[in-house]
Amino acid sequence: MAIREHISLVNRYPAARVGTVEPFRTYYLIMEGTNTEPQYFRLLEKKMLRNNLRHKIRFVFLERTENDVGSNSPRQLLNFLLTYQQEKNDPDGQYVMIFDRDSFKNHPHPLQSYLDFLKKTKKLAIKKVVSSPCFEIWLLLHHPQFVNQYLRGKEEQLLENPRLSSSFTFASRLVYDLFGFNPKTEIPHHFLDHLPTAMRQRYELTTDLYLLGDHLGENIGDLIKEWQEDPRQLS
Repeated sequence: MAIREHISLVNRYPAARVGTVEPFRTYYLIMEGTNTEPQYFRLLEKKMLRNNLRHKIRFVFLERTENDVGSNSPRQLLNFLLTYQQEKNDPDGQYVMIFDRDSFKNHPHPLQSYLDFLKKTKKLAIKKVVSSPCFEIWLLLHHPQFVNQYLRGKEEQLLENPRLSSSFTFASRLVYDLFGFNPKTEIPHHFLDHLPTAMRQRYELTTDLYLLGDHLGENIGDLIKEWQEDPRQLS
């Protein structure tokens, strides 16, 4: 199998109960990005550990091996995840693939390719978590003035997200300008202090999986909202 596990348990019980209660839900996550997205979700994991909630979630981060690091198209991620799902045989597990809409930008018909992918995978027990054009749109939503001030007049450029240099795309440069860091190399530990802003502001853009094909937005917040709820109420 071309992926390996990195397992983390977010324990929501007092220390005395650690190890005595099985997690109510396990999430298996595979991501298109090998740097920005894993950094963000590891920081989110730490933030959840600090929250005094009343349930337990196990995260299993699925990492491609060195031989498959470049295999990051949505179709390749899906194949990895389906193979893992079959071998793992955990019918109660939640299988999640996280990818960018602009993964399809070099296809002859990007929008149609994206919609075809959604159609072909609709009946699979796989959660599709998408950002449009890329994961940086989710990072930008952490800035309280992003939608009302900094997005204005930049919608088309951001949706196209051209590469500006070897270090920046249009979106990653905007993250750098607003927050002072390049998301391709680092995300500061304090960044997730702004998560409530992103969760509130995200509804100014689209959160619909199908509209993400040609609109700015994401449905990452839907997954995070699910994690913030008690999984005993999700079954």
